[in-house]
Amino acid sequence: MTKGISLSAELVEVRCAIEGARFLADALASHSLDSREQELQAPVSITAILVLAELRLRQVERVLRGEEDPQHLWAPHNDVTPDSGQGDEQDVVLRPWNQAEEDAAPPARKKTERAGPRKRRRQAPPPEPVPSAQPEGSGE
Repeated sequence: MTKGISLSAELVEVRCAIEGARFLADALASHSLDSREQELQAPVSITAILVLAELRLRQVERVLRGEEDPQHLWAPHNDVTPDSGQGDEQDVVLRPWNQAEEDAAPPARKKTERAGPRKRRRQAPPPEPVPSAQPEGSGE
C-alpha cells in the first residue's frame, strides 16, 4: 500500500503551532501566566515554535520546488493513503520519489544479454572561445 503526504494536513499543523505561539504571547502580554517561571519560559517557547514553523514551511517549499523528497515531510499528522477515499478531494497529496517512480514506471522487463560491451554516447565538444571585443594590436 502506498503512502502519501497531505499538504493540507501539514499546513494545518503549522497554522496550529503558530496559533499556539500567539496564545502564549497574548498570555505573556496580559500577565495571565500562572508563575514567574512560566513568564520566563514563554518567550523561549514562542521563539522555538516560530523557528520550527518557519523551517517546516521552508521544507514544504523545497518539496514543492522539487528540490527535496516529499518523504522527508512525512509525519503521523499528514499521513494519508492515496486513492482510499480519505480526506478532501481538493487536497494535494505528495508521494515520496521512490513511490512516484514505481507508480510511473512500466512493469519490469527481463533484461536480455548483449553480445559485447555497450557503446558509450559521445559528449558534446566544448564550446569554442569567444573572440574578444578589442581589435588585436591596439596596445597603449
